Amino acid sequence: MNTLFVLETTAAKPLSVILHNILTFIYFLAHQIGLGIIKGVHAVFPGIDFPSSIVDPLGFLVILTLFMFLVSVKLGKQIAWIVVCAGWILLLIRMLMILFKLG
Repeated sequence: MNTLFVLETTAAKPLSVILHNILTFIYFLAHQIGLGIIKGVHAVFPGIDFPSSIVDPLGFLVILTLFMFLVSVKLGKQIAWIVVCAGWILLLIRMLMILFKLG
């Protein structure tokens, strides 16, 4: 006797739940990347303590930079690169201020 089993699918998740899961994953990824970079810098300069508030912006800036390398959209590309470069410059200035204990 041949029988056909039909598996029931679970109820579809609302878009807000899916979006929340995606954004949570991106935040987790950015946080881990930022922690890795801070740990790498801390390995070179062990006496410097970075504030925890710099970890997430650093990670998000890395993700945004990688995204900019992968996407080649011509519309607004120059403006986006200016924002990314300004973010890197400001973040590097902040890290140098922490490194040399200027702020």
